[in-house]
Amino acid sequence: MPGDLSRRSFISLLAAMGAVFSGFVWFGLRRRPPKTALKGPDLERGHTIRTRFEKQSEAEAFKIGTVIIGAGVSGLSAAWYLQKQGYQNFRLFELENHAGGNSSWGENRVGRHPWGAHYLPTPGEDAVYVRELLSDMGVYANGKYGEEFLVHENEERLFIYGNWQPGLVPLMGARADDRSQIERFFKEMAKFRNLRGRDGRRAFTIPSALSSADPRFTAFDRVSAARYLETLGITSTRLLWYIDYVLRDEYGSNRSNTSAWAMLHYFSSRNHAHNLVWPEGNGRITEYLRAQVEGRLQTATTLRQIVKSANGYQLHFQNHLTGAAESVSAQQIIFAAPKFTLPYVYAELSPEKKLAAQSFVYSPWLTVNLLVNHFGALEPAWDNVTYGSHSLGYVVAEHQRAGKLPHARNLTFFHAFDADDTLASRRQLLQMTADEAYAFAIRELAKPHPAITDYVEEAGAYRWAHAMIRPSVNFLTSRARLALADIDRKFYSAHSDISGMSNFEEAQYQGVMAAKKVLTA
Repeated sequence: MPGDLSRRSFISLLAAMGAVFSGFVWFGLRRRPPKTALKGPDLERGHTIRTRFEKQSEAEAFKIGTVIIGAGVSGLSAAWYLQKQGYQNFRLFELENHAGGNSSWGENRVGRHPWGAHYLPTPGEDAVYVRELLSDMGVYANGKYGEEFLVHENEERLFIYGNWQPGLVPLMGARADDRSQIERFFKEMAKFRNLRGRDGRRAFTIPSALSSADPRFTAFDRVSAARYLETLGITSTRLLWYIDYVLRDEYGSNRSNTSAWAMLHYFSSRNHAHNLVWPEGNGRITEYLRAQVEGRLQTATTLRQIVKSANGYQLHFQNHLTGAAESVSAQQIIFAAPKFTLPYVYAELSPEKKLAAQSFVYSPWLTVNLLVNHFGALEPAWDNVTYGSHSLGYVVAEHQRAGKLPHARNLTFFHAFDADDTLASRRQLLQMTADEAYAFAIRELAKPHPAITDYVEEAGAYRWAHAMIRPSVNFLTSRARLALADIDRKFYSAHSDISGMSNFEEAQYQGVMAAKKVLTA
């Protein structure tokens, strides 16, 4: 009958409708946010130091020459150096289930990716211990760095006015006055690179402790970066955004709450540095260090109390793997944990040093890793940033792979909370749910990649409540920082917070310097 459907046509129509319906279902499922894993340092373990410690009956104290508290870069470096010098009478304790601290990393079906520190600039001539370590690792040999470790092109790009430009200084579409100020600023920074103080030291170098103590340079610590930029006549919105981006990335701060000395140090201390990168970031380095001292490392252990004794110190721990309380008797201590924790575990800390420890300011960070199974037509650079954003963009873990990159990628997004009120920022971060952290990252990444939610297969968020020491105005030259270089007799500080700058070179230097004190005590 005309207009009627045949049986075959009817079946074909049903099949077509089913395909369309399946497509809608598939598309809906593809757009559904992935289940996001919430990760980070163990808050419950960390916060136990705030609770009253009741000493329990313990087995007889284990006796050791030196205890190292904290197996981040600084603690691992202290252990590495002691062992290289033939000193093996030490034990290293870490609160988390793994060593590495801010260089933690993760892994999924595509490969490894960073949760924190994700690169290491090639060290200058003063960073002798960094070069020694890189030589041990086989990264540095015969005066050269392995090409496979130096970041491949394209290294950096900036999304601006709907396009990607190479490099992170926002030059695309810049007016003559902007370009003039940018050029003038970098010329000013270059002047400091070859200056030396009356003590013969470079004005700014790495490690920062080897920088000149000449008052004409240290005076910059007494003013903010913003105030110093005003004296230079820097008003370009583009340049000021770029400087704030750099300070957030390096210190978790901005030009208004950062010491001008710290800003000058960043732009003037590294001459012709290139970045060394691995899929897991600096986790590659800490994994090497961990392997060297594995037999003397104990993880999942919280320090509860340190008590001074006639022959040194008695340390009380909670072992989270066994549930047992443990006691260690040590002649010396290297405290390679953040200094704000010190008053909670060492009641005999002097009032001056207790106030000093409480004055340290730490910036919180959020890291979100996205496994995307498609990335569009344009190949990403290693570091990808959006102009005008308050976040730090993302890096691509697979960037260093030889040959054709995989279709799927790990994109690691970073955000530093740079507000003056770090307590409020920390609360904001810790109140974030996994889904909120994912949405936060997606809002930023959708600016350059509007369809990114269609391709996210897996997500994870890592909350760093006390990620980085902040070099605030007056902190680097303060009595507070200098007072905690040595905590007590044969009780030494390590950790990057003693340098006032949270980077690998500073953390390693402080660890090695503490180890040297142990060896000469």
